[in-house]
Amino acid sequence: MKKLVALMLTGALAFSLSTGALADEGAKSPDNDMVVALQADATHLDPHVSSNGYSNTITNAMYETLLTFNEKSEVVPLLAKEWSVSDDGLYYTFVLNEGIQFHDGEPFNADAVVAVYERGLNDDSLTLKRSISNWESVTADSEYQVTIKLKEANNTFINKITQVRMVSPKAMEQGKDYLAKNSAGTGPFILSDRVDGGYTKLVRNENYWQEGPGVDTLTFTVVPEDGSRIAMLQTGEADIIDPVPAIDVARIEDDPTIVVDNFPGITYRYVTLNTEMELPDGRKPFADKRVRQALNYAFDSNAYAQVVFNGFAVEPTSIFSQNIMYYSPQTPYTPDLDKAKELMKEAGFEDGFDVQIIVDNTTIEMKGAEFVKQQLSQINVNVELLANESTANAELTSAPLEDTTVQMWYVNWGSGSYEADGSMRNILHGDKMPPEGYNTAFWNNEEFNELLDSALKMTDTEEIAEAYAKAQAIAWEECPWIFLGNNNTLTAHKSYVSGIKYKPAGELIFQTISMDH
Repeated sequence: MKKLVALMLTGALAFSLSTGALADEGAKSPDNDMVVALQADATHLDPHVSSNGYSNTITNAMYETLLTFNEKSEVVPLLAKEWSVSDDGLYYTFVLNEGIQFHDGEPFNADAVVAVYERGLNDDSLTLKRSISNWESVTADSEYQVTIKLKEANNTFINKITQVRMVSPKAMEQGKDYLAKNSAGTGPFILSDRVDGGYTKLVRNENYWQEGPGVDTLTFTVVPEDGSRIAMLQTGEADIIDPVPAIDVARIEDDPTIVVDNFPGITYRYVTLNTEMELPDGRKPFADKRVRQALNYAFDSNAYAQVVFNGFAVEPTSIFSQNIMYYSPQTPYTPDLDKAKELMKEAGFEDGFDVQIIVDNTTIEMKGAEFVKQQLSQINVNVELLANESTANAELTSAPLEDTTVQMWYVNWGSGSYEADGSMRNILHGDKMPPEGYNTAFWNNEEFNELLDSALKMTDTEEIAEAYAKAQAIAWEECPWIFLGNNNTLTAHKSYVSGIKYKPAGELIFQTISMDH
């Protein structure tokens, strides 16, 4: 399976490119302090708490995993130097690299892996809890060998363990509040200073165990406004920006001091439809499949790609990106207002209804939600936008059904483990309604659930593909979401920056980052 993942994604990412003028190779930074301007902040710096993409970008500079992905989407060793699996697929044994220390001086060894497991086992509030839910036990076979036993065979385990970050046992004992202000990983950078919603400053780990960065400091600054990030890159106030607004590529692509990188994305954009939402008269519009389908027929995804992403996006043809293994194409919901209105009439909602949509208060997210609002107005669905900080939306969407106020959520998802189960389970499985997961549609389809569950235990790739194809077809037909599109990943950096590495779809890795100064 690992080989197939690599082949699938390597082919998909082969046309990632740098666009623009020839880089100015003589450009130099005035200092050795790197600044990265991000659209949003981390929700938490404890890697077992945080969950969104920007949290991962920042924490990945401080924390590492047993295995990771390389630029070709292959799973490769990191803190573990090799691994093996038993014939029954239940026991995974990892041989660890020796002589590695956490930032607090504690040794990285098999006992540390056991401690991470025990933390997830004993604290239901951690996202780590979900990551280790299928682990039966973790045993330190020796100081540098550890065996993880699974409850059930799971053919995505190796992909998913790339998301479990190792943290010093001593630091974990001090809790989440401590880890919000102190780093305790094995990574190339150490936390220096942080202001929530402002910036996170890291310093180079002088005792890093492998080739490390050339910069002295790495500061992530939060800049929600797109134009401001572009201006910071142009003036040199920022050395890297993520993301580059698609509409602004033309402003910088001919600047010889700037390099723009364009990657086919795995980020899938959608709007969740709370199937249990009640109108003041007691009716539940999103409980009716015809209403959910009508919203999709009213939405023009090609126009969305052009208007919101300036063409740096593609029409959705399933419930996750075509760059993910086991993607199965579906028949697109081609815009058809007559059909949409007919479905609304059949369902008893010819006159439409009022509904609220929550959205992160960044420029690109707001623009996308405004486009959704305009499209749905064509069938008398009157959308009110509620824009919040991403951290506030994270809290809203973690509320269980009996407490939730979320009616629609303009959101995106990309599986950090680059596989089909990770692209569906946490956001659509019936067991993953908040607070257990992010199924804020509160959609529960037993056949879909069973297909996902059974696929994990399969070993034959054709059977796995068939199960995931059926699951995609069910969700596509049932429409728990409005399917919006897949946008490319666009980042940009000054031409004096070197040593950038990328995971699949453009995720930045700062391990060997340097600047000519």
